[in-house]
Amino acid sequence: MFQTIKSMRVSEQIVNQIQSQIVEGKLTECQKLPNETGLAQEFGVSRASVREALTILESKGVIERHKNGGTFVCKYCLEKILAAIDIPRKLDSEMFEDLYEAREILEIKAGELACQRADELDYMKMKKTLDMMQESLERGDSGINSDVLFHQCIAMATKNQIIAGIDRSLGNMMKDMRVKTLAYPGRLAQCLKEHRAIYLAIQERDSQKCVDLLRQHFGAVAKIRSALKVHVSAEQ
Repeated sequence: MFQTIKSMRVSEQIVNQIQSQIVEGKLTECQKLPNETGLAQEFGVSRASVREALTILESKGVIERHKNGGTFVCKYCLEKILAAIDIPRKLDSEMFEDLYEAREILEIKAGELACQRADELDYMKMKKTLDMMQESLERGDSGINSDVLFHQCIAMATKNQIIAGIDRSLGNMMKDMRVKTLAYPGRLAQCLKEHRAIYLAIQERDSQKCVDLLRQHFGAVAKIRSALKVHVSAEQ
């Protein structure tokens, strides 16, 4: 019934397999599970790993253990499994990729909404950030503040406080990496050019053009991030 455990995080894999069996209908509500020894044999792991997995499942309300009466699949546990947010633990580098992906999705949608909802004050704010980036370029500054503010102005132009708040948080969390990408040779000037094109698309209320430009913008950043990773790896 179950697959042999072959890698790390044994207890979590046991939990995932049992939950999968429930979702697939191979384990049903109120069904009795084998005892710890039987499960350990089926999974090919120690009883300690099985015991840890059962404790996790019990805390989630997926199973219930009766003293001297065995372990059973709980009633309504399928709903609990489907409603649960079980996100695997990730390394910091993988979490950063998740943050970047989330920011890209959010900002592309923000650009689309900004095309529909931006007013004259929003245009003035965006234009000011373009002027700031031009000044940074001429002074040889990083341009990070104008970059962050430009994207925040787009988010605020959606008139959606949640989007604006999340965008601000994601932007600040990724500030260090944005400094590095802007320092890439020629990037600040190109970023300014991309920002100006995005700004004009928002002014023209051309949602599709704005979305396309934002995708290109993030695509360019992704290539630089990839190049920076290769450079760092080569030095190590």
